[in-house]
Amino acid sequence: MLTIDEIKNISFRKATLSGGYRAEDVDAFIDEVIATFEQQKKEKTNLVHKIDRLATRLEEYREDEETVRNALLTSQKMSDACIREAKEKAAKIIREAEEKAQTLVSEANAMTALEKDKYLQLQSDAVELRNELIELYTKHIQSIDDLPTSSDVAQSKEELDKKYPTTPVAQPSPQPAAQPAPAQAPKAAKPAKPAEAPKVTDATTRVAIKRPGKFNHLKFGDNYDVSDE
Repeated sequence: MLTIDEIKNISFRKATLSGGYRAEDVDAFIDEVIATFEQQKKEKTNLVHKIDRLATRLEEYREDEETVRNALLTSQKMSDACIREAKEKAAKIIREAEEKAQTLVSEANAMTALEKDKYLQLQSDAVELRNELIELYTKHIQSIDDLPTSSDVAQSKEELDKKYPTTPVAQPSPQPAAQPAPAQAPKAAKPAKPAEAPKVTDATTRVAIKRPGKFNHLKFGDNYDVSDE
């Protein structure tokens, strides 16, 4: 195949001395030129086909690129939406958990305060009961202290003997019972009357007589109930 330089610089052999070229050289050159142009035409046609295919493929690539770009944009949008929704859900869950925790803490504090109040109330009731018991037993102890002792009884006896002196009275001997009548008597003798016991006026006996005192209102014993006060 001829090149442009070969075509420009072609030289033919002289046919005669006067001039002209040999016909076989010119024909051969023309054949080569034709073959060269046919080859270039084929190559040009092939190149055009290749260019068309490349252009078609390039267009397909551009369409695919647009599809991929759209898919990427859609995926990016979906990803952003999912991330935003996940963040919103997470924030909502955290907010609800914080509110629930705050509610639980408030309820626990309220229950703790209530139990503390109950405990303090029980302590106050115990203190009040203690004071009442102390006051009650103090009164009882004071009442017990007011009761007479053996020394007080001896002193009272001495004062009574001194204020109201008495002389001892002899006890009369009991009269013997009447003897039964003889068997031949028509009726039995009446039994004698029992002798009356003499009246004792001794001061000690008078002190021992039971009389109401100022301590009869006190209550003692196992059956005594403090709640009756």
